Amino acid sequence: MNQKPSLLIIGNSNVGKTSITRLLMPNPRKFKGKIGKTPGSTLLIKSITQENLPYNIVDLPGFGYVSQSSRRRAEHIKKQMVIHIEKHHTDYFFGLVVINILRIEDELEKYFIQNKKTIPLSFELVNFLKEFQIPLLIIINKIDKVSNLDKIKNIKLFVESAKEYGISIVHLNKRELNNKEEIPYLDFSALKKTNLEKLKKIIQQLLNQIKR
Repeated sequence: MNQKPSLLIIGNSNVGKTSITRLLMPNPRKFKGKIGKTPGSTLLIKSITQENLPYNIVDLPGFGYVSQSSRRRAEHIKKQMVIHIEKHHTDYFFGLVVINILRIEDELEKYFIQNKKTIPLSFELVNFLKEFQIPLLIIINKIDKVSNLDKIKNIKLFVESAKEYGISIVHLNKRELNNKEEIPYLDFSALKKTNLEKLKKIIQQLLNQIKR
């Protein structure tokens, strides 16, 4: 078994998880695409590794935002992911929860505003991972697709809505050291590589911590 620690990348469908995975790899051309496929009824989850990468990457299949005909399959994927994390959470030194900034308003409108009895998928995911004490960073991706004004508005909406579910989200730069109750976020663009170096830096910091 590979002894490298693992980085978890998780989020709804089409938020840019695979693009972020490529950016973190020393040799992205050797990465042929999504590793975590779903052949048949069993979810196949494999670590992505390269010789010069000091950790494995587990890019879990996305779920959510599916048509009615795909809902059963999406629920199956979600269940298998829960089982995987419950079984393997100690393998993960860090988790990236990837959010598509273009979908923040739609998700909160559907789950938070129209139906107060449901919890938005993103917040459900964060609360679930917090239970296993996996250090988390929320990546708010695709900021290149919105104006700066809309970026500020959508992130503010996301942060304030999270408080309703007991989740304290702050920008990575403003997070207090050793405050494990706060979940940091980073505005990001996989396309433009915005804040990629900041992401790599925090990953390295956490790697250094577990090596002590």
